[in-house]
Amino acid sequence: MKMNNRFIYGILSIVLAAVIAFISISVVTRATNGTKDIVRVKNAVNRGTRITEDDLEIVKVGSFNLPENVAKKIEDVAGTYAATNLCPGDYILPQKVSSSPLSSDQTLNHIPDGKVAISITVQHLANGLSDKLESGDIIRLFHYDNTTNVIDPVVDIPELHFMKVLSVTDSDGLDIDYTTPPAEDEERQQTATITLLASPEQALLLTRFENEGVLHAALVSRGNEALADELLERQDSLLLEMYADLDGDGTPDGEYTQENLPENTGAPSETAANAGETKGGDH
Repeated sequence: MKMNNRFIYGILSIVLAAVIAFISISVVTRATNGTKDIVRVKNAVNRGTRITEDDLEIVKVGSFNLPENVAKKIEDVAGTYAATNLCPGDYILPQKVSSSPLSSDQTLNHIPDGKVAISITVQHLANGLSDKLESGDIIRLFHYDNTTNVIDPVVDIPELHFMKVLSVTDSDGLDIDYTTPPAEDEERQQTATITLLASPEQALLLTRFENEGVLHAALVSRGNEALADELLERQDSLLLEMYADLDGDGTPDGEYTQENLPENTGAPSETAANAGETKGGDH
């Protein structure tokens, strides 16, 4: 008796389905039962806090649906900073940690070698460009000496011709963003201090003039990175000319104090004047 072809196909389909199901179940079972060692938070860590080895632990967890970029070694996490509040049991993902300290002003995390950040006080509205300065601006500083009876109290300072603004803050030390208008019920913040990128020589002068009168800021450049870089390079070149050989021995000194600053600091220097004459003669 011949078997019906449909019956044979039906039997083969059932057998094939059973084989596929058996293989699939085995694969899924291995995937879900697999484990991996990962780093997990053991103690609560607040945002901005440096994470230590004591805050972490290694645990075995199921590898199914586990993110590939989850931290697997404690040494990869210890020493970083929590970018958000971490709770016990949290896995460590890249976006949850930062390699550098958190700051309201990220520019302070990237001060170039040989430079410092220093703040000056805005004593009156006009001193700080009427609350219109922004981070990234290039400004020029003038000094008004109201502490002594000098004939010409206003001084142009060659060392402070081109200074980069890192941030502008209010009286509470909070950063101000004048590019965003305040809400209707929010009072406009007023500039109290300006933080500048400076060389140590410039910082020394700023400290002196901050306590010997009033500094006035004039805007030189905004929104033009190429021009800003050029102006800062010109300022660095002038500083190098003025301070490379303070004691006249023919070699750069590298160290300076209030006593060994050039005597004509605070007035157009001979070096700057000569540089100007040279540039004028080239045209």
